[in-house]
Amino acid sequence: MSKEAEYIVRKVELNKDEARLAQIFSECFGPTTQRQVQRWFRQANKASAGWFRSLVAEIEGEVASSVTVELKELHLGEGVCIKTGGIGGVCTSSDFRRKGVVTNLFEQCLKYVENSGVSNSSLYTGIMLPAHRIYTRKGFMNVEKWSAYVKILDLASYFRSWIRNLNRYVKSSKIAQETLLNWDRCIVFELRERTVCFRFKHGRFKTLPKPPRSVDIAVATTTETLARVMWGGEEMRKAIETQKMQVKKGTESDLHVLRKILTGIWDA
Repeated sequence: MSKEAEYIVRKVELNKDEARLAQIFSECFGPTTQRQVQRWFRQANKASAGWFRSLVAEIEGEVASSVTVELKELHLGEGVCIKTGGIGGVCTSSDFRRKGVVTNLFEQCLKYVENSGVSNSSLYTGIMLPAHRIYTRKGFMNVEKWSAYVKILDLASYFRSWIRNLNRYVKSSKIAQETLLNWDRCIVFELRERTVCFRFKHGRFKTLPKPPRSVDIAVATTTETLARVMWGGEEMRKAIETQKMQVKKGTESDLHVLRKILTGIWDA
């Protein structure tokens, strides 16, 4: 599809768009069902007293992108709140990215907020996501850095759960499937507490009870550093540069794919 491909912009139609939106949300945000999409839209519309708006871009009869905006309260301090246009659900199917489609929807939602007499818009996003560039170009400023505090009590259980969720995500993400196509690798993390390892083969991730004889990627680090990289608290590149992560084996291309696996940011 060319940059100049034609598309129409319209409001979301419940009982029509849930299935397609669930597919796009699953690829962008993690596994999402039609029922979850429907529940979210209804709750947001009710909370905004009818002010809620959700736009989609439709290309050749197929929903390709979505942006929503709802009326929220922005807390500036104790007892001080102002109305804000809460932007959310900014997503595009991997088949239609980098075409300017979502930017158009984003601009229309901002115009809707402005015409409604609300003085500002706000959103929550990761600073390492590619979409962050769109927001800064449109005048958004970073005013708060979201922090996650994680204490892993059972590393083996946490690792198995992460692998299960990772498989669920890859199953619904075309861009992840394309990235991992023919990528058969065994990865080992040598941590202080223990060694954990997993393999990707035949389209699925699988935890391994112990490192096999043949390892493709081996990284020595700490549980804390690994968690910070996975949760977006530290860039993997910087962790390697500062020796917080020591690469014992692995090509640059394999490490590039590993970064996507760990962070869940597949289109960067």
